Amino acid sequence: LLELGELLISLNYLPSAGRLNVDIIRAKQLLQTDMSQGSDPFVKVQLVHGLKLVKTKKTSCMKGTIDPFYNESFSFKVPSEELEDISLVYTVYGHNMKSSNDFVGRIVIGQYSTGAPESNHWRRMLSLHRTSSEQWHSLRSRAECDRVSPASLEVT
Repeated sequence: LLELGELLISLNYLPSAGRLNVDIIRAKQLLQTDMSQGSDPFVKVQLVHGLKLVKTKKTSCMKGTIDPFYNESFSFKVPSEELEDISLVYTVYGHNMKSSNDFVGRIVIGQYSTGAPESNHWRRMLSLHRTSSEQWHSLRSRAECDRVSPASLEVT
């Protein structure tokens, strides 16, 4: 199995404010997509409600590393009654000057999680309310995500 790398993220939900807070902390051992110039990875996080893409945010681009530290926080407005229909799609790309950005790997957390570790992280966040829950996730291929998570098909 090709290792695509790992992503450390933190989640917490503030019911009173109806805010879902997402921290993209760091990534490690990312698959290098461009051997000639090294990797300049960034992470895109997309909020999908049911099967509709609602919002896209992205981290800054880290130059020349496959072990980037981001420590970037994003906040999404999500009323508590909508939480069960939410998926967060995290995609790591290698920034590429010449063409479109290179896909490195993806995970989906939430309603259409891409696997047990992702589902467990989501459930832990829901039960912890207001406390941040941090976890490493192994990135998956686009084909795998598209196969197991309808939310993955909704984002570009």
